[in-house]
Amino acid sequence: MFDSAGPVGASVAQSIFDIAGGGAQLAAMLTGAFLASAGGFFVAWLLDRMQRKRQGKSIALVCLDLLTTLAVITNLAKDSRTRGDPYGPLTVRFLRRCHRDLDVYERNRERIADIDDAPLRSEIYQCMARYVLTVDSILSETDIIAKLDDALADARKEGDNIKLEHLAHRRQTHAVRRDASFDFLMEIVASSDPVSSKLRQLTKAPPAALSDIVARNLPSQPAPPPGGS
Repeated sequence: MFDSAGPVGASVAQSIFDIAGGGAQLAAMLTGAFLASAGGFFVAWLLDRMQRKRQGKSIALVCLDLLTTLAVITNLAKDSRTRGDPYGPLTVRFLRRCHRDLDVYERNRERIADIDDAPLRSEIYQCMARYVLTVDSILSETDIIAKLDDALADARKEGDNIKLEHLAHRRQTHAVRRDASFDFLMEIVASSDPVSSKLRQLTKAPPAALSDIVARNLPSQPAPPPGGS
């Protein structure tokens, strides 16, 4: 004769095992879902970080190229400034080319935020702001001086000595400002080497100083004539 509790006890034990097995399966499912979600978040974070690093390197290369180009062109302008009219057509063309290159910076300025190095970003902003304001100042003074030259020519034709004196004084004032701005522009170029070096480290570009690049791109000085000093 069978014990009446036997089948009941077996059924209860089986139910407990079913519950335990179902709980283990649920825990395994939840653990798998958590690991899958965590893996997805990690992959997304890693891809985003890799993309930001690529974008940061890209804009760093743009800034490095701009600094190099600006250094070469401003030194070419400095060289042409010593020949004939200091602010003749060639010098002004070089300065306007600088202005066009700075427009490239203005269009890409927001991308500098992709560079992780905050101090480097600050140095780039400061350096480029100095370039923009100084080149704008030189070109603005040049335009004002050109208008004053036209006014001086008219005043000479009219024989108005008082007006001539006033216009000549104004022209001299703007000429001094333009010279000061140009000298400051050359100081900016000389002080850009540290920023350029940091950008080269960030982009893994070959190490080189702006002064060396400028020296290689400047025209060679003509040889003195025979018997001349």
